[in-house]
Amino acid sequence: MMAKLGKTMRVDRSRVSGYLSVGRAPHGTARDLAELAESRYGNGMAIVAIHAAIAYTDALTVAYGGVKSTDGDHARAEELLSEVLGPRLPVAERRRRHAILNAKSHVSYSGAYYTLSDARKVLEKVDAFVAWAVAVDESRPA
Repeated sequence: MMAKLGKTMRVDRSRVSGYLSVGRAPHGTARDLAELAESRYGNGMAIVAIHAAIAYTDALTVAYGGVKSTDGDHARAEELLSEVLGPRLPVAERRRRHAILNAKSHVSYSGAYYTLSDARKVLEKVDAFVAWAVAVDESRPA
């Protein structure tokens, strides 16, 4: 089952709260930067926000599957999330997560300068993904 999803590792589901905390920290930092940052911080703010979405992805795959991606290709984590959540992953969230990953590649590797406005658009997508991820985690059977 998991072989096609890249490198993974088993993680005890009791560690979900730690992964959620890891997601909350960069998400809060990105939101603070959105309020306080100067124009030169667009790329940094976007990257921090994107890493929050990655951490929340890990939290959900651990919560629902007891596994997380360790593959260097973050698209593998996206595939793992789809596999673990199945129909609990709406198409809209799958597309949003994919757009966030595309932004990671662009902001990190294209040499393009991200304005604060650009970064705030990424943060809006991350905010929506995080809100959805938290709701999915809270609805998880005990």
